[in-house]
Amino acid sequence: MNPWSDQLAVITGAGSGIGAGLSRYCLKQGMQLVACDIDTTGLDELANVAAASPGSLTIHELDVSDAQAVEQLAETVFTHFGRVNLLFNNAGVLIDGKSWERELRDWRWIIDVNIMGVIHGVRSFVPRMLAQGEAGRVVNTSSIGGLLGGGSFMAPYQSSKHFVTAFTESLHQELELEKAPISASVLCPAEVATGIWESDRLRAPEQHNVLASESEQQFHDMVAGSVADGLTPDHFADLVFERIEEGKFWLFPQTEFKAMLQKRHDSIINETRPLTMAELMGF
Repeated sequence: MNPWSDQLAVITGAGSGIGAGLSRYCLKQGMQLVACDIDTTGLDELANVAAASPGSLTIHELDVSDAQAVEQLAETVFTHFGRVNLLFNNAGVLIDGKSWERELRDWRWIIDVNIMGVIHGVRSFVPRMLAQGEAGRVVNTSSIGGLLGGGSFMAPYQSSKHFVTAFTESLHQELELEKAPISASVLCPAEVATGIWESDRLRAPEQHNVLASESEQQFHDMVAGSVADGLTPDHFADLVFERIEEGKFWLFPQTEFKAMLQKRHDSIINETRPLTMAELMGF
């Protein structure tokens, strides 16, 4: 028996990458999907997939940094469907480079999308989910970067993802106190072949991030290349839903990073300096 058939999912950042993979999985399972993104081209591509799938699709152009827009989305979804069984607060962007050289507009962009976008989703949807009278789960997308220590040139992105991790832990504890069938999970992807390292495509050309040194550009190109060689979003989505079905809070579709996480924790306990990425990876 398919546990997801006719369930209702809301996914932000659904137009590309992990969000698109999760969306395709939902449609394949016969779910009712509300797909949201600022990337309307990606949503149009998803509509083509939906036409040949057993699930049903509703698309919404949405900027998750806009609290009023997210609130209106929640009102519309609950007015029309009356429930949300899965909420993926997944929309995210990436800015890299030396922390003191990032423009304030870059910091504000990543905070508004990666942090406030999750907050807006929780504030607008969770009260309604608690009142809906049936089971639901909130899945907030963090990253293995939200567990490992801050790496060189990664301060904006990793700082935002550490917030998502800690916030979702608190959310989980608070939901348990409510004695309602609503739970929370944090999703921590490693390398998945997405366009996250080209997040600037969503901004005006004059707002594109400029890396000031060769070392920063080499790091960007190296990690972007590694990500491009990662799991496909569709394979990743299969693994995500396996872990959701197991009722896990920590959604780790890839587990190779755990050795690095252990080294970081050991470094904290032993009060040593932060380890470099090369040291965490054993180079």
